[in-house]
Amino acid sequence: MRRVGDGAYFDRLLRAARTHWGERPLGDRCVVAEAFDQDIRSVARTLMVAKAVCGAARGRLVVLGDPEVRQLGEVFGAARDPQPETPPVALVTPRVDHSVPRDIPVVHVHGTGTVQAYAMFPTDGPSSFREELPSQVAAFFDAHVWPHRDLIRPSAERVAWQAKSGYQVRTDTERRQLRNYGCARLGLDPGLPTVTVFGHQPGEDTELFETTAHFATSDESANWLFLDPVGAAHSRMKYVADSLSTNMLWSLTDIAVTFGDSELPAFGIPVIQAGWSEGAECGASHVSRSPCEHRQLLEEAIARHAKGDTILGPEQRERARLWLWLQRCGGDVPTQLLPHWEHGEDYTRVLAVNLRYVERDGDPLFCAVHRMWARRDPLLTRFDFYDPADLSTTLTPARSTR
Repeated sequence: MRRVGDGAYFDRLLRAARTHWGERPLGDRCVVAEAFDQDIRSVARTLMVAKAVCGAARGRLVVLGDPEVRQLGEVFGAARDPQPETPPVALVTPRVDHSVPRDIPVVHVHGTGTVQAYAMFPTDGPSSFREELPSQVAAFFDAHVWPHRDLIRPSAERVAWQAKSGYQVRTDTERRQLRNYGCARLGLDPGLPTVTVFGHQPGEDTELFETTAHFATSDESANWLFLDPVGAAHSRMKYVADSLSTNMLWSLTDIAVTFGDSELPAFGIPVIQAGWSEGAECGASHVSRSPCEHRQLLEEAIARHAKGDTILGPEQRERARLWLWLQRCGGDVPTQLLPHWEHGEDYTRVLAVNLRYVERDGDPLFCAVHRMWARRDPLLTRFDFYDPADLSTTLTPARSTR
């Protein structure tokens, strides 16, 4: 990670931003950018998205953060006084408390691609990400992604193939052999389904995690793998932490319990989701909303697997692949202004070059932010989903080898 202010190229970055991005629009509206992260990649993306929101909302930029971050914000045209004189019209931040109600639009810059962001536009008074965003994302998905599934499918297949690069098992026979080896290594019964319980957020997901652990303690019909510490009540209940490779873990897993979004349904592994996520209502997983419902889903999933069936239907798997595509492609906006996250240590130098030589007019990021702001969309998008003709001409009709 390259911290803000580190490296020989930071001064060059300041000069480039001051020269080409330092204009300060006038007006009585402001957009607040919170950038308390020390990673230059996160800060730069937050500032650039906030700059684009300023253009869409016709507001001044105010940056809140550490001194180095505010210094970078000032050369991007932010007000020198970090305390806005008027109430902000929007908040742009890389960290959002999902439970805090807001009465202004909030843009959450996230992810590790080029630029990804969710947005919440309150309609009926203050609302929180937790209350509003999943339903808004699902409505967008059902209106603009699912109807074009035939068009998107080849691209979604390619994205899925790239996403499973860490899982190198190619056939059912290979998976079965690796599964049998894993069961023997861990002392599990290969004739029983294996339920893998992925990591949770203590406090936020505690109730359903404890429900899962209690269920596993008394269950005799499945093997249980926990990635978080848990007391092993019997020999088929194991705490494995991060001791298993992706190949081994996925091969062992017949049913997954997660506490957020998961890629597993896209690859045929049913997921019971026991926590909040932006895409929870897009139909990729079975969402538990109470301990009682959670126990019922566990019972059904284990019972159906024991009969050679699964709770993961064909439509659900396709929805999972489309959601994976939306996260990794449709909702990741390419821009020449910002380097890709994977530039890592070289990020500051590349960013300085881009800010000096790349023109913002017509850049996909600014177009995408203006489109999102005007339409009150819940996420930033690479494509104009309201124009199917444009979507059909911009998607690459290539299929993965999977």
